[in-house]
Amino acid sequence: MLKTGFVTYGLPLVVSAAIAAAVPVTARAALPPLDEQPTAAARIQESPLVRRAQKALSKLGLYLGPDDGVLDRSTEAAIRIYQRAKGLDTTGRITLDLVGKLEYDVGVRKLMRQLEDARSESIKDARSKLMSHPATRDLMKDARVDEAADPTRDSATCFDAPTTRCLLAEALESAKAIAKAELRDWALGEILIAEARAGLGDKAMETAARIKDPRLVMVALRDIAEAQAAAGRPEDAMAAAAIIPDFEKQADAFAAIAAIQVRRGDFDDARNSLARLLSDLSNIGDVLKQIAIRTRAAVLYAGAGARDDAETELKIAENAARNLPRDSSKSAGIRHVASALAEMEETARALEMLESVTSPSDRIPVLMSAAEAQARAGDAAAALATASGIENVRYRAVLLGRIALAQAQAGRISDADTTLELAFAAIEHIDRPYARSFAVSRIALALTQVHGGTAAQDAASMNSFKTAAKRAIDAAGMIEDRRLNAHTLWLIAARQRVVGDDGWEQTEELAQKATDEVTGDLSRVWMFADIAEGHAISDENEAGWRAFERGIAIARNIDNAWSRSRTLAKLAATLISLVDPGRGRSADIP
Repeated sequence: MLKTGFVTYGLPLVVSAAIAAAVPVTARAALPPLDEQPTAAARIQESPLVRRAQKALSKLGLYLGPDDGVLDRSTEAAIRIYQRAKGLDTTGRITLDLVGKLEYDVGVRKLMRQLEDARSESIKDARSKLMSHPATRDLMKDARVDEAADPTRDSATCFDAPTTRCLLAEALESAKAIAKAELRDWALGEILIAEARAGLGDKAMETAARIKDPRLVMVALRDIAEAQAAAGRPEDAMAAAAIIPDFEKQADAFAAIAAIQVRRGDFDDARNSLARLLSDLSNIGDVLKQIAIRTRAAVLYAGAGARDDAETELKIAENAARNLPRDSSKSAGIRHVASALAEMEETARALEMLESVTSPSDRIPVLMSAAEAQARAGDAAAALATASGIENVRYRAVLLGRIALAQAQAGRISDADTTLELAFAAIEHIDRPYARSFAVSRIALALTQVHGGTAAQDAASMNSFKTAAKRAIDAAGMIEDRRLNAHTLWLIAARQRVVGDDGWEQTEELAQKATDEVTGDLSRVWMFADIAEGHAISDENEAGWRAFERGIAIARNIDNAWSRSRTLAKLAATLISLVDPGRGRSADIP
């Protein structure tokens, strides 16, 4: 079989020895087909365009003759085969447009070959690293045997009274029935995260050993460490991170652990994690990656109350950034420092450093962080001025919604409404449908939060909220993405219910209708799980449980093994968040 980048042929091409006619080709001129035979003098002439076509056809495996620029019958036959494979008119003629298509396909094939080589090399590298560490060597045993799902199991009991353990057990059984190794590895990676968060560290490592791709095993080890930190087990998290035999992924794990510890208020643990992170930073060869990690550590140090340590790391990072050889790398490095300063609410220093950042895309995250910090500090005018410097309108619109929330939290509702009007005006200039839908979603939700932070206290505040909710619902109608539309409507309905707006039932009807239009049970369950986790973080567990129950009802009827495995793992993680938001839970709690 002869395989090309776009079609497989049953027989190799027969290369004719006879030389047919060819004529020179000028820009955008087409060569005559076989039934328009050129003169004998023209037949021996060569064409640069034909030569380009022959070279491309040869690389695609369709032509075995010489690259002589002569349009012979073998060249025409190869052209016709190519045209048929691409759904083009099979004229056998060569034009500039056709040669462009040929050369594009050659480029795609070359890129795919490079990606495959890189994939093979990364798999080899990951396997080597895992095999080199005593604690991870057993994860790569070649003797692992594929397991079969238990056909006699009854999952009905679990769906009737779901617990973390039974959901994870059913997720694992479903994963065993996934035929494709890549998809099975994907599902197993999500299962082990939930297992680690549930305190089932040994189970998570057993699940990691089932993963075939060594690169995903490496990622799984990082995920286990992060999940254990989220579950409030710092010692287990640090031990899990310490055995990761890849310095970059290990650094990511320590940084993630420290971030979780800062959010939980475990500042001593966070400082210990950051010290461990920075101790091996020199082992990472990419200086820009070092800068990114160091500035991330600076923000976390500041959050943990270690301001001096934060300043030290920023100074080291800035010096490294300014010494990078290329301007683009230097701009990216300085952007990391400026972003860190903005997150630390050092907005004046951040904006001053931003003058050294030349790339527009590098400037956006700094401006967004700075504007949010200014809004939190109560300087809305400065925040709006900073936001105006963001040329990309979709980012500016979302940022305006966040500024409005900060204004509302400070009690300046009228100012927040004005800012939201600016956000709605910006939306009209967003071209890309999903980007526009996302911005609409964020601003619609901001409307309900600005006017409904708590239950309404009087008739005036209730009327104000109802007006805002109606506008938010109308705005949600602009959201073209079905899942995002449904997600937004469910959240609006939940806010209405909390505030006491009796219109929540009608909004839920709209949300259910939008949900019915979402393609795939997997997407629907994932949406409800995300909604439930969001409510858990916001201490709105009643709404979270309702969303969880909707997700469980859909998951019960999923037959596809891959979708079923992933949804049950997601729901198990969601259940953990609902039972003990923010700190994780022991697996023996239902």
